[in-house]
Amino acid sequence: MSIKLKDLAKELGVSPSTISKVINNRPGVSEELRIKIVNKIEELNLRPKQTGGFIKDDTINVNLFIRINQNVESDPFYSLIQKGISSELQTHKYNLLLYVLSENKINDEAFKDIFATKNISGNILIGADYDEHFLKEIRKLNIPTVLVDGTYPGLCSVNSDNFQGALKAIKYLQEMGHEQIAFLSGPLNHESIKQRYNGYAEGLNKFSQKVKPVVLKSEGVSVDDGYKSIMTNNEINFTALFAANDKLAIGAMKALKEKGYSIPEDISIVGFDDIEWGIHTDPALTTIRVPKLQSGLLAARLFMDLYNNPELEDVNIKVGSKLIVRDSVLRLS
Repeated sequence: MSIKLKDLAKELGVSPSTISKVINNRPGVSEELRIKIVNKIEELNLRPKQTGGFIKDDTINVNLFIRINQNVESDPFYSLIQKGISSELQTHKYNLLLYVLSENKINDEAFKDIFATKNISGNILIGADYDEHFLKEIRKLNIPTVLVDGTYPGLCSVNSDNFQGALKAIKYLQEMGHEQIAFLSGPLNHESIKQRYNGYAEGLNKFSQKVKPVVLKSEGVSVDDGYKSIMTNNEINFTALFAANDKLAIGAMKALKEKGYSIPEDISIVGFDDIEWGIHTDPALTTIRVPKLQSGLLAARLFMDLYNNPELEDVNIKVGSKLIVRDSVLRLS
């Protein structure tokens, strides 16, 4: 919508030339009047046209935060979620402002800068382990916000059904004759990892009550973390390994081979997420598939629903999973 310079001048009770001086940062206008004009322009969400006058800026700016420990282009899980979000929102003319966070904290000054310098309509946050103070400040803004692969009270979310996915993995391993099943865990303060552990423990209890959980801990959730966890573990007293994600499983597979174990003849392995790398391992990795692209699409659609229907609240979507059988599991009986 176009607004003429003289119409804005008339509303403010000044001459068009005075407004022109302000938007072009020229002298001849008192500081008090300059502030009044600038505030009015910002209040109406206007921007100058090259041909004169103003156009109302109806751009819907959405912050897209991605919380990962490595470059977004090299993370096959979050990059597909991001693709789903970006394609859906940009199709509907939403403007995305991308922030990749390698640390879980954002100081107050940076937070103010992110939200004060642009007209922000909402947020989508991908990933776990965000600082609670940051999430609390986001919630105080009272603008549409969706978490993907994370939860926080009062904020909407889209998450994989991690518990049921882990149950599927343990049920399959039990059906393949495995009783001694270990869990290769990332940090259990990550909600998704904790849910996968709970599914693992419940699976052992449900399908083989005599077997106790065996947890191999790792500092993170990368391929290197999985490799280190196995290399520093002197007891391999299990026939199957269920990893909290595919990257851990791939690292564990490499370490087990270096220790002289054959896969799946000696140790069967199941991952979680179904990232592309798992197709190219030797043997190809059996895993639990999470619909990553679809999760991104759902997050974008949920955000648009929140934006267009402010009365919606506490919408939490769980996305189902699927067992993908490849070659990394051997039937024992």
